[in-house]
Amino acid sequence: MSLSAVIFSADDIRGALLRKTLEKNGFEVSLYKNIHAAGDILKAKSPPLVIIDKEGYFPGELEYFSSLSGPLAGTSVLVVANSAQDASISLKGVPVEWCLSNPLDLPFIASKAKELLTVKPESNLKALLPATDESGSSEDETLAKDLMGFLGLK
Repeated sequence: MSLSAVIFSADDIRGALLRKTLEKNGFEVSLYKNIHAAGDILKAKSPPLVIIDKEGYFPGELEYFSSLSGPLAGTSVLVVANSAQDASISLKGVPVEWCLSNPLDLPFIASKAKELLTVKPESNLKALLPATDESGSSEDETLAKDLMGFLGLK
């Protein structure tokens, strides 16, 4: 199974490095500079992963992505930025993962991208929840109720 991703990067060198690294890690990658064409690109390709390299874009340009919550629904978004102060993209209803690295940590970005696409489905996660007793409440809930009662907070 080939993984696919769309990268938006204004910086030619960083974009090429990200593309090459992801291709070496089994991704089929498309690289774009123009974020204003993102809506059409996302509708045409429907990628499972979108990577936004913040370097080289003006802050106002990145606000365009906030209007793309429809085309980004069901898509994992990974934002690559140099530092935490650059972390300012918010998309309504779309979870955004951050990869902060300066200099660019390409192996880490590739592993983060793979991790986003290989997340366990919700049904598999239910198996990881605490066991429930015969009354339907978990040990954690029972313990919390007992503690609240003991402290007189019920």
